[in-house]
Amino acid sequence: MTAGPAEPLDATGGAGPLPAPVVAPAGTPELPLLRVATADLVLTFAPTRGGRLLSLVAGGRELLWHDPLLLDSDLAPVRPVASWPASDGDMSTWANVGGSKTWPAPQGWSGPEEWAGPPDPVLDSGAWTAAWTTTPGLATVTLTSADDPRSGLRVERRFTVPSSGTAFTQTATFTNVSAVPRTWSIWEVCQVDTAGGAGRPVEEAAVVVAHAERPVELDLGSWEGRVASTRHGDDVLLPVGSGVAKRGYPEASGSVAYRADGLALELATVPVPGPGGTWPDGGSKVEVWLQRPTAEPITSLGDLHPAAHLVELEVLGPLTTLAPGGSTSLDVSWSVSVADRSR
Repeated sequence: MTAGPAEPLDATGGAGPLPAPVVAPAGTPELPLLRVATADLVLTFAPTRGGRLLSLVAGGRELLWHDPLLLDSDLAPVRPVASWPASDGDMSTWANVGGSKTWPAPQGWSGPEEWAGPPDPVLDSGAWTAAWTTTPGLATVTLTSADDPRSGLRVERRFTVPSSGTAFTQTATFTNVSAVPRTWSIWEVCQVDTAGGAGRPVEEAAVVVAHAERPVELDLGSWEGRVASTRHGDDVLLPVGSGVAKRGYPEASGSVAYRADGLALELATVPVPGPGGTWPDGGSKVEVWLQRPTAEPITSLGDLHPAAHLVELEVLGPLTTLAPGGSTSLDVSWSVSVADRSR
């Protein structure tokens, strides 16, 4: 006979399953939210804003960025949602509430083989459905988009959250709901507030891209300031608050993290090649968007006007051709570390 794993201790110190996380609707009628509370984390989802993970709190500290012009610190609208930008034009019309979302890549505006967003009325800003289940020690939240006529996709985001600990998992699934083959990469885009680390040396605040071998860095765009990376062993360290830029990493191991002020948030995948083994943007398995406030909109980015210090931690799956009705998935592991600042 083989012994199974030991059961976790319950709240009284005896052996037994942990209670399930508490899952409850929250928010307001104009911005409904879904909250998952565990012993160590609070996750808040915004189903009607593209199925976002809008907030992630650990140790009483918020890890994700959300736009203070749209939401207050309690995630309530600061003005009526009906008055938010319509997300129906260029970047200047994008109501980017923040958080983490799942998009299709490659991004672009030259044809149907590229995702022309954000803004986007279905996958980024549309209303998704939300369902959840709980079992002893575990909660599962599933968010599902409407069928998107532009990409031909239905997107599902399934989060599995244990009752204790500061790690959880996500499975993102694309299903081709169109009548023709479509080729896409699953692209998780997590926006993190970097105001506290802006301008500090990389030893104190940095985005860290892990590599299994010697790093290769692609400049996918530089618009303002100067973002100069450094290396620490096989890893790439990027400063925050030094400019507006996009970087890609074809040889990344699939892990990217933000670390500053006793906080660390990491997203990780295992980049197993699909047929052909190719990724978007020169083969980038990990990408990073770095931003600081700018005095004027950036014309070449559709008049996007950066007004906040933030980074996007981005992990991607391989480009996969889906036959009508076909699906592909990407597993993302999330882990959080927050130092006890009371000591």
